[in-house]
Amino acid sequence: MLNALKNQLKLMAADPKDPFTSTIRKLVGAREAVHYEGPLRRMILAMPSMIAQIRGWFFESESSAPSRRLHGFAMAYLYSPDDLLPEHGLGLFGYLDDAYLVAKVYHRSMSEADSTGLRPFPEDEKLSQEVSQWIDLAKRLLPEETAAMDRMLDDAAHKRDGNFSELLSRAAKGGRAVRRLVGGMSNHRRLFQDAAALRQFPRNDGH
Repeated sequence: MLNALKNQLKLMAADPKDPFTSTIRKLVGAREAVHYEGPLRRMILAMPSMIAQIRGWFFESESSAPSRRLHGFAMAYLYSPDDLLPEHGLGLFGYLDDAYLVAKVYHRSMSEADSTGLRPFPEDEKLSQEVSQWIDLAKRLLPEETAAMDRMLDDAAHKRDGNFSELLSRAAKGGRAVRRLVGGMSNHRRLFQDAAALRQFPRNDGH
């Protein structure tokens, strides 16, 4: 599963037609976008490595109960069909919410390392140093969506029964930035559909 996800993300990141860059520019403008594009792209591409680490921590006896709940919630969110950013239509950008959530859980788990003895995989030590920057940039780009995810994570950490269905249902609502992006693309598609429909009618101007 992780290898398939890794390959899919690499293909999307290498696709010149993928709307990742243009989507960020719509949100913050071309000048500011350069500060976000590289780091957030790396965060998304690093997601399979972070998932593998989180999955490993889930089975570590040293993990605290709240951390194990967060690990479980992260896995549940990734498998859920409802999330804050739909992949359809947004391409690589649609994985930003998944990557943010995974990075946040990864970062929280790393903050417990001194007391629990948890450590990242040796090959991921550099990754662990970049995560906090990625999280901060994602918050600046999508403040409403990331705040909603932070609340979900806080609630998940206290879910003793492990039932995350209510938390996952919140993600289906999306945020203002998402609705604006998806709505804008829908309007764009409607313009082309209307133009195509008009071309089907005969002209009555004498031609």
